[in-house]
Amino acid sequence: MSVDTYDCEPWDVYPNESKRRARKDHVCSCCNETIRRGDLYHYEFAVFDGSPDQVKRCLRCQAIYEHLLKRHRGMEDAAVDRELKCGHSYHDVFREEPPPEIAALAFALPGELEVSR
Repeated sequence: MSVDTYDCEPWDVYPNESKRRARKDHVCSCCNETIRRGDLYHYEFAVFDGSPDQVKRCLRCQAIYEHLLKRHRGMEDAAVDRELKCGHSYHDVFREEPPPEIAALAFALPGELEVSR
């Protein structure tokens, strides 16, 4: 579970997200697991400070990301790291343990859980 402080610099191109079906194998930007050909995944493209950036999230990581986005509403000094890699624990940020369904996603091994969206 990760959040990152946000320095309020504007995006050159705000993150544009789409749901895609993989035509070839990809690597999830969050968990580094393989997104297999035929799998659904979320793709996000943005430009910040003149540098283009893309993020690919498997459905498991996307579910965690969406949960964190909802939890961060109203938190002006923090934002969700797009790759879930800032190093803060869920407890550090929210002062409670994650809901069981999110904890199960976070600690599941590939193939243990089916996530559909």
